[in-house]
Amino acid sequence: MSILDSYKVDLLSSRLQGAAWKWNIDDRFFSAIDGLIRRGNIQTQVECVSAGSLFKFQIHSVGTVIVPCDRCLEDLELRIETTDELAVKLGDDYFDEGDCVIVPETEGYINLAQYIYEFIVLNMPITCTHEPGKCDEAMMQELSKHQAARSSQEDDDDYDSNADGDVVDERWAALKKLIK
Repeated sequence: MSILDSYKVDLLSSRLQGAAWKWNIDDRFFSAIDGLIRRGNIQTQVECVSAGSLFKFQIHSVGTVIVPCDRCLEDLELRIETTDELAVKLGDDYFDEGDCVIVPETEGYINLAQYIYEFIVLNMPITCTHEPGKCDEAMMQELSKHQAARSSQEDDDDYDSNADGDVVDERWAALKKLIK
């Protein structure tokens, strides 16, 4: 049995409306999902606020996650707090309409693990970086070695001639003449 199986909700249960679940989402969860988030500690509460032909789940998650910094690749801790709603209907085939998920009535359950994960990821900033000056110093030094910091003369030389001085592309030579 996978750790993600504990996030299954039986939609055919007669006592679903008003039901609530609390989960402590930890490193094992994030390892099982195998996504961007390396580790974390999130408290998630889920409540079924309506049941019948349309099920509505309110999902509230609070805690921290560890992701790689986009600049230096070292661990970065992000605070997460999100409240989201997931609408679910029973139908013939599985289908994700964006704001509503249709689950086959023959299955009769939904696994909320992937949706909880997606709501957490959607709450993260687009660019995940340390505060200025907090990145790994060795990585930043290595990165600075590979950044383009050439003069415009070096750029011109690279585009219009090779090591022997021969013109590589006639179009660059023609453009260079226009500039002069």
